[in-house]
Amino acid sequence: MPVAIDNMRFFRAGPAALIARLCDVLKIAEIIDAVVEWDPVQCHLSPGNRVKALIINLLVDREALYHVERFYENQDLEVLFGAEQQVRPRDFNDDALGRALDKLFASGQLKKLFSSIALTAAATHNVPITGIHVDTTSISVQGAYEGEGDLDITFGFSKDHRPDLKQFLIGLTVNKDGLPILGQSLGGNTSDKSWYPEVIEELVQTLSPAKLKEVIFVADCALVTKDNLALLMQEEDNKPALQFISLLPENFGLNEEIKAEAFRTGTWQEIGKLSSKKDAAYYKSQSFVREIGGHDFRLIVVHSTTLDKRKENSLLKKWAKQREVLEKAAQALSRRPFACEADAKKAIELFLREYRHQPFILKGTVDEEIASSYVRRGRPKKGEQPQNTVVYHAHIRIEEDREAMAHEKDLASTFVLITNLMDTKAYPDRAVLKEYKEQNAVERQFRFLKQPVLLGPIFLKNKNRVEAMSFVFQLALLVAAYLEYRVRKNLEQEESPLILPGKRKSTNPTARALLEMFDYLLVVKQGSDRALINYHGSEVIRALELAGFGKEIYLFPPRGGG
Repeated sequence: MPVAIDNMRFFRAGPAALIARLCDVLKIAEIIDAVVEWDPVQCHLSPGNRVKALIINLLVDREALYHVERFYENQDLEVLFGAEQQVRPRDFNDDALGRALDKLFASGQLKKLFSSIALTAAATHNVPITGIHVDTTSISVQGAYEGEGDLDITFGFSKDHRPDLKQFLIGLTVNKDGLPILGQSLGGNTSDKSWYPEVIEELVQTLSPAKLKEVIFVADCALVTKDNLALLMQEEDNKPALQFISLLPENFGLNEEIKAEAFRTGTWQEIGKLSSKKDAAYYKSQSFVREIGGHDFRLIVVHSTTLDKRKENSLLKKWAKQREVLEKAAQALSRRPFACEADAKKAIELFLREYRHQPFILKGTVDEEIASSYVRRGRPKKGEQPQNTVVYHAHIRIEEDREAMAHEKDLASTFVLITNLMDTKAYPDRAVLKEYKEQNAVERQFRFLKQPVLLGPIFLKNKNRVEAMSFVFQLALLVAAYLEYRVRKNLEQEESPLILPGKRKSTNPTARALLEMFDYLLVVKQGSDRALINYHGSEVIRALELAGFGKEIYLFPPRGGG
């Protein structure tokens, strides 16, 4: 029998329904609507649901953010927002989204809103907030952005390698699993060094004294200034000092001194590998206690068997330059005549003293030479004989000092961690190093937003809308992070890895890889009936189940309108 196709529609579902349900689990629209002022009579759709729509668009397209209304013409809006909402694509036109962003900014609570959503999500998933990692990334945008607003959208150091575009920054604080806790929009030229005090103060204000005692704040070397160290150690209003781990900057006075002492004493403790990879580095360490600004800190000198490639290239260039300088100086010395051997030897002694800190073995020799010259200048007279005199020349032979070079390489292979975790039994060197190495957790969460974003006409009116849109970016990162977290946690209980597109096996799939798995899901709808078309087999459904859902999220509108 022929199949009736009247009133049939096809939707490019992709991961949209999955993202929508994650937004609901994280209570994003609910928390926003409780804080942002809006009139349910005047507004067909709440600001929270419009933010949800932007998050879906960001994570499904994962490219330029524009033509949101057109995007929703190809989506099953009842499945995403509920049948009761009676959502239409025009609810996401430029004006509607722009007004929603205006309401968000007017609340004056974007930071508090994000931390409220993030901490609610952490509580829902019983996520431990112990190791805290912080970092910033740049978001490149196209447009003038010269109007009103506090967010400084300008040219600056571009972390996504687009110095031709203006930018703003997103500062993110995550736990060791990469789950965001705090988020903030920053001006395009904000330095990490000046931002860290704000993060410290926000953590102290947001977390209870009991929670603060459990937290270990981990950041890069920009954290380590005398003012920031004093702020970390500050105790007031029943709030304890904030435990931290950071990298002691190379230009910090103690760095060179403490490394030299470590090599002088040589009492290294073996840490071994921190990773199961074949080429993973072996570590060893030594701990010291030093006072800075009236407080004692633990300095851990860590030696790695793997030298960073950039540092190695820098060393090779430095040695080549040093040799070039030595050879020129040696040639200049060899051309100078000395009247006696003692003077030549004295010159060699001065030369060796001047270049004694170079990683080269310098050996000096003196040659004696008979020099002939006439008493007077000009053409000698007929029969006049030259006078012979003895002159001396100093020569320098240059050889590589393999031992000195190895020592320099050893020094380059060391770094110094600074922490106020003074109990070496509770926090041995290995535990401190491992916690510091988890810093890539925050970097991993920024990979979604590395491409330039075309914000389109709704965002060009003023900087305030861009700041509100930055808040939406942070929420998109939050949703992606929890998708990754839920799948990985559930995958730990299973014996077989997840098969990603391209037949890649993974026990720790990234959010991006997971979203790509759902790209080709289609939904066909006839009347109120829906069918899911899945081109990539059972692993896609398995990933959906690992995220805590099933096929029904694509086939039935959620109860209660989303």
